[in-house]
Amino acid sequence: MSSLKIYKELDLTSSSCAGPIGELSSVIDELRDGEAVKVILGDEATKKDITLWSKKKGLKIVQESQEGSKYVLLISK
Repeated sequence: MSSLKIYKELDLTSSSCAGPIGELSSVIDELRDGEAVKVILGDEATKKDITLWSKKKGLKIVQESQEGSKYVLLISK
């Protein structure tokens, strides 16, 4: 876990539905081994969507936390 490098941080709190997945999808393609994307989400429904999408894509959710009303996920390949 500590060896992972944050490649990019995406604040997706202002978007919902397919928006976050579209943005995340393009960044995931750029990831290399040992890198992760930090995603900040504004609601639980979007967090569930991203979690399901990640599993379908074979991605790993390395860390999951909640900061106030925001959800933070660390996703790697």
